Amino acid sequence: MNSDQQIFWTFFLTTMCGFLLALGRQMYKSKCKEIHCCCVHIVRDVVSEEKIDEIQMHQQPQSHTSSNSLENSIVSQNNQI
Repeated sequence: MNSDQQIFWTFFLTTMCGFLLALGRQMYKSKCKEIHCCCVHIVRDVVSEEKIDEIQMHQQPQSHTSSNSLENSIVSQNNQI
């Protein structure tokens, strides 16, 4: 493989990886409960995901306190409902 082919395939693979990451990010941000794409069927619990995102946004950045603090917040939120 010469250097022109290496440059092309490096560019192509990098672009495809970036596209897939951007697509995954958009799918995560979407509020769709069910996603059908090319024989793939995904069912998500968007309400719980939204609550987790809100808790993470409102939680102050703490320097390595307790790894269970997010889990405890989620459990307390679910108990309030």
